[in-house]
Amino acid sequence: MSKILIHTTSIIEANPIIDFFNLKELENSDQNKIYSNDDILLIISGVSKDLIVKSLDYIFKNYSISKAFDLSIASCSDGSIALGTLFCTNRFIGGLNFANITTVEKPLETDENLETLLVDKQALFFSQKCKENIKDFYILKIVSDYFDEKEPTNEKIFELINNSISKWKNLI
Repeated sequence: MSKILIHTTSIIEANPIIDFFNLKELENSDQNKIYSNDDILLIISGVSKDLIVKSLDYIFKNYSISKAFDLSIASCSDGSIALGTLFCTNRFIGGLNFANITTVEKPLETDENLETLLVDKQALFFSQKCKENIKDFYILKIVSDYFDEKEPTNEKIFELINNSISKWKNLI
C-alpha cells in the first residue's frame, strides 16, 4: 500500500506532526528516524544535502510513496510577513500563500542579494529527489525568522509547526 511521505530535517519539526497523526517509530537499519501509521510515513533526514538525498533515496527505494511533503521552517526577507505564515513554494494551491525559495547549504548573514522571499536548507534537494521518483509533491514552509535575529528556539519551532497543521492537513 502506498503511503504519504512527510519529510522534516529535525525532531523538533517532526514532533508536532508525530503527535497529531499518532505516528509510531519504525525499527529500521537506516540511520534516520522513521515514523508511520497506516497512511503516513515521516522521515527525519538531518539538514545537510548529503543526509537529505541519502534519506530520500532510502525512502523511495524501500517504500511505495503516492504523495510527498517537505515541511519545515524558512527565513523570510520581508519583515511585514507574520511569523508562522505558511507558504507552498512549488505550486499554487487555493487557500495557501505562494512564494519562491532559495536553498542554501550555509546560513545567510543577510538578505542583501537575495532574489526570493524565502530561504531554507532543503527545498531544492527535496524537489530534485521527488522529481526523479513521483509527480505529486509539496514544499511547505513556515516563516520562522527574518535574518535579523537569532535562530528560533526549539519551543518556537514546535509552536510554529504545530500551529501550521490545521492549514495543510487537508492536502494529505
